[in-house]
Amino acid sequence: MTDRSDFNDLARVAGAGAVASQIAEAIATHHADGPKPTKRKGASRGPASSLYVPGDTEEYLGSRLILQRASDIAPQPIQWLWPQKIALGKLTLIAGDPGLGKSMLTASLAAHVSTGRGWPAGGGACPTGDTLFVSAEDDPADTIRPRLDAAGADPLRVYIVAGVKSIDTKGNPERRLLSLKSDLAAIVEAVRSLSSCRLIVIDPVSAYMDGADSHNNAEVRGLLAPLSELARDIGAAIVAVTHLNKGAGGSALYRATGSLAFVAAARAAFLVTRDKGDPDRRLFLPLKNNLASDANGMAYAIRETEGVPFVAWEDAAVSISADEALGRPEEADHETTLADAAEEWLGEVLACGPVKSDDVKRHAKDAGYSWATIRRAQAAIGIKPKRTGGTASGGEWVWSLPAGKEPDQMPLMPNE
Repeated sequence: MTDRSDFNDLARVAGAGAVASQIAEAIATHHADGPKPTKRKGASRGPASSLYVPGDTEEYLGSRLILQRASDIAPQPIQWLWPQKIALGKLTLIAGDPGLGKSMLTASLAAHVSTGRGWPAGGGACPTGDTLFVSAEDDPADTIRPRLDAAGADPLRVYIVAGVKSIDTKGNPERRLLSLKSDLAAIVEAVRSLSSCRLIVIDPVSAYMDGADSHNNAEVRGLLAPLSELARDIGAAIVAVTHLNKGAGGSALYRATGSLAFVAAARAAFLVTRDKGDPDRRLFLPLKNNLASDANGMAYAIRETEGVPFVAWEDAAVSISADEALGRPEEADHETTLADAAEEWLGEVLACGPVKSDDVKRHAKDAGYSWATIRRAQAAIGIKPKRTGGTASGGEWVWSLPAGKEPDQMPLMPNE
């Protein structure tokens, strides 16, 4: 067969198609002159789709499954950051409305990890290690560092991602926001430079999706699957923070903003919500837990030290479920609440630009909204669908926010 260096030369001169043809010709000649490969009964004919039995060493074109015999896999127990709640090497999701202290909660997690302090309410030991903070909503100097101090964290073991240095398309150096699409290798490099990274916080995860549609199941899965693999490879717990949508009724699992794939990809997911019986009390409740049977939640209040807020955990677990904590709105206020929620949801869907009408309908169904409710929200916001393509018979209908209602642009990152 042609030497590999010859293939490189051929690719430069005649393109990849010529290389593929040469390989196919060589394989066909090899099969004609040598022993025939064994096929499974019923396998389709043709060089690219031929199926080979295990142990076959013939060369072929096409894809091949990577098999692991179960007996060759050494069983391993789950390693925990927070026993029965947050696992090392796994993706965990925390969802809640703004103003409930989710960022203070993540500062509390970092405090436990950086000092090895035991978890509240007899929750078990916490392994000591480093924390990597990826935060788009809070300033490191006047918000994150003071909250870490108030929570009792060791600042020597907490690292805050201030941006990413890279080269733009014109070859110029740039400093930009981290991308979960293209910067996973940079995360691995950073983690390996630390003595022992145990926790990575991404707050909020939607800020780092780099144009991926947060309401598209396939795009979300494509983004989170490599993130889950990253967690496994580096052995750190990744905690992604997101908001709640305003849908009413149904399971609490459907309240995380965006595609249900966010909750599906996480091995555990938690809800942060206000205690309806005590406005000063917050609840941290499991939405799902694929790794443990612990269905108990926690409760906390927001306290202050020298004017800086921190999470004060209660000494006992709570047994209320996420569905019970969210409840249903009173019937008298249901229609008004639902209309306001639908308008806010629709604004979030269109925040990044025009969306096809069919996609809006599909996202609405996933979020638990009826099409009639969304059409009322469309009218209230003043959205006028437009057909792309310029003809009555061609193109597709798209929705976009009217002028003056677009979200503010994300500010540029400060220069060093």
